[in-house]
Amino acid sequence: MPVAAPSIGSRLHFGLWLTLLFALSLPIGAEGLKFTLPDLAGRPVRLADFRGQWVIVNFWASWCTPCLLEMPELESFHQAQRSRAVVIGVNFENLGPSEIRFFAERLGVTFPIVLSAGKLMPGFPLKGLPTTFLVSPSGALADSYLGGVNAALLTARLTELERTNGSSEPKAALPVHTQP
Repeated sequence: MPVAAPSIGSRLHFGLWLTLLFALSLPIGAEGLKFTLPDLAGRPVRLADFRGQWVIVNFWASWCTPCLLEMPELESFHQAQRSRAVVIGVNFENLGPSEIRFFAERLGVTFPIVLSAGKLMPGFPLKGLPTTFLVSPSGALADSYLGGVNAALLTARLTELERTNGSSEPKAALPVHTQP
């Protein structure tokens, strides 16, 4: 008896569940916040190179509609706040640079996009896509958001963290903000 191929929707759900399963099984924070990943030209991008400024690390995938919808907001934030913060988009798929470059160009993204090959990174408790992490100038994880974000939310949160000196001490356990 022939078996029908899984639909795109079921493959997306399976991928999300697989991502969640891996995220829950990893020890978080054992190696601290660091990564070196290739950009779309194959050049290494190191999180440590951005010490001294805020870094917005956004995990996304091309099959994730909320991820694609928030890209213009991340670009707007990047353009407006580039003297204050840098945005790094981490593609969480095992796709080649040319495939991801297509999405970045189509969406008008100018901030760095790096490729994780679908691998989790220690210190970034990824629970689904999209997820955005705010990394302080000292390299500490200051906040995280599960779901889509916008430029206004990121700007307001950075202002609040700067006012309360959120960049000076690493947080032991962060709440995960979920966007509707």
